[in-house]
Amino acid sequence: MFSPDLQATAEKYFRSLEVSQRLIALHPRDAGGSGNSAALAPAVTLSVIAAFEGFVEEFLAVVLLLQGHGFAQVAKKVTMNNPTVRLFSSKVAAEVPALKPKLGRDFSLQVWNIPGVSGRPATETIGWDETVSRADGWMEVRHCLTHGLVSGWRSEVWPGPVKGTGVATASSVLRAKPGGKHSIGLTGALSCARIHFYAARHIATLAAEELNEEINWSNGPLYPLKKE
Repeated sequence: MFSPDLQATAEKYFRSLEVSQRLIALHPRDAGGSGNSAALAPAVTLSVIAAFEGFVEEFLAVVLLLQGHGFAQVAKKVTMNNPTVRLFSSKVAAEVPALKPKLGRDFSLQVWNIPGVSGRPATETIGWDETVSRADGWMEVRHCLTHGLVSGWRSEVWPGPVKGTGVATASSVLRAKPGGKHSIGLTGALSCARIHFYAARHIATLAAEELNEEINWSNGPLYPLKKE
């Protein structure tokens, strides 16, 4: 008989993130042009967001099963299109109401900043609201990449969202370049990876605690900002 297991969902998530870690390890991180290695940034971005989406769907399904929902109810509630950190947190909080006031509490995350045209990459620490906001921007990056609106490996003009105003833009999380262009770069890809993984861990850990469960994250990636 199938037994819902939150730890199993985490282990699958770790496995799906292995490719992004290996892609990051391939980057030379040398100063100046990175040549073909520039293609690693969009590849990492797409890989980590795809893994996040898979984890979101499976984790929510297991939460529902642990609460006694039937498979038909699970299938109906888990249907999501490109879930973001914002949507994941709201979906889980809807099923585990005690989670809502705890979301973002004492949460901080170190990422690379988002330099302007004349700025330089530097690390910074952001809170929960900014993490959620930037994740929205990275979902727009994903849309642009998967629909062939940009290639992602070089500086390009990134189009705005088709949904209109009020929606996060891809350029809001990308490094600004001259001529209205923006680029992902390895620093952007690393920030994207950290935002999605650590936000997912935060939400899932809180939800598990409310369900009297525990998730061991020791096998998960660290995504260090600088080469170790």
